[in-house]
Amino acid sequence: MEETNNIKIFLADDHKILRESLELLLSQEDDFTVIGQAENGLELESRFIEEQPDVLLMDISMPKRNGFDTAKAIVKAFPDIRIIFLTMHKSEEMLSKAFHSGCRGYILKENAFEELATAIRTVMNDEIYVSNALTPMMLSGFLSTEKEPGELSGREHEILKLLAEGYSNREIADMLAISVKTVETHRANIMRKHNFKNITELVLFAVRNHIIEP
Repeated sequence: MEETNNIKIFLADDHKILRESLELLLSQEDDFTVIGQAENGLELESRFIEEQPDVLLMDISMPKRNGFDTAKAIVKAFPDIRIIFLTMHKSEEMLSKAFHSGCRGYILKENAFEELATAIRTVMNDEIYVSNALTPMMLSGFLSTEKEPGELSGREHEILKLLAEGYSNREIADMLAISVKTVETHRANIMRKHNFKNITELVLFAVRNHIIEP
């Protein structure tokens, strides 16, 4: 999806002051429009169906339904949605879970005001965005476990790229006209050949090797 002149944004966080601060920040951008807010996962899902924004900014730790479960449900129903998690969690495990749930961006709340506009435009251009403060942690973890990779087939390379871009197994199967089982087999082979422990390592590998753009 190319960047548009009016990017519709929805905010979901249980802290009202933060939501209002983010809306004020985003309103300063000519091409951004905040079209709605929610304070928990259940409210978000019901409001989302009505509003159908381009970008969803959401917290992970929300009452009634957490961000991961909410994101999975929304992505399943609306595959084109760009989800950016806005969170205080800095662990690689949380980052991995976030991308497995279908998000396209991951920003630390402490860096939100500096990075948010860039992150939104990045995911709108079908790219992945991860908060700059997390890059050293990701790189250190990846390099410490990296081994000489096995050679990928043409199909595996194609699927690796799609996985790094955030597509689900079902979406990749539909795009390539193959079965989900076949995608799962290729995915397992990719993870094994490159010794990837999670999707975060896969995404970082794709960025470092210019398979996708950061």
